[in-house]
Amino acid sequence: MRRFSVLLGAVATAVGLIALPAAVAANPEVNHFRDSGTFTDTDFCGTGKTIEGSFAVHGTEFLAPNQAVDYWQAVEGDVVFTNPRNGSKVFEHFANTFSDTIVSGVEEGLHVHEFSYKGLPELLRTARGAVLLRDAGYLVFRDTFDGDEFVSGEIVLNRGPHPDAESDFALFCEVMTSALGVS
Repeated sequence: MRRFSVLLGAVATAVGLIALPAAVAANPEVNHFRDSGTFTDTDFCGTGKTIEGSFAVHGTEFLAPNQAVDYWQAVEGDVVFTNPRNGSKVFEHFANTFSDTIVSGVEEGLHVHEFSYKGLPELLRTARGAVLLRDAGYLVFRDTFDGDEFVSGEIVLNRGPHPDAESDFALFCEVMTSALGVS
């Protein structure tokens, strides 16, 4: 599953996203959100090593936008990943708009989403400020699902640099495990 979609899902769950859109011409149903917390990943990037983290995110989502999308949000946030064994830290920042449009099918069965990101979906840097990875610009995925199960996906528009997305998000684990000393 694509990491951007997973991140979006985590944010949406954290703020209690339940409803999807009503009529396109209706007034937009707006939700402003702010969330923060901590997490522990006991198998970070499949290494079997534990990484601790904290996050803070805020944004605005339009559950029933009055435009030709099913969901739209503007979000900004930060995540700090810490290796508790050696104290190494990596900082992630993101600030972008995101939209989701169901382009065919119905959610209960086989259906296709178009996920669009504009802005900075991902910037990873060390504690000293060195940039490890930067995805920025405009990026569109077309992903097929059968109900909630991911079937396949492809990048249909890439105006970036989006090295992490182009690597099918393998680059994230490569740079993170090295920077955190868990490789």
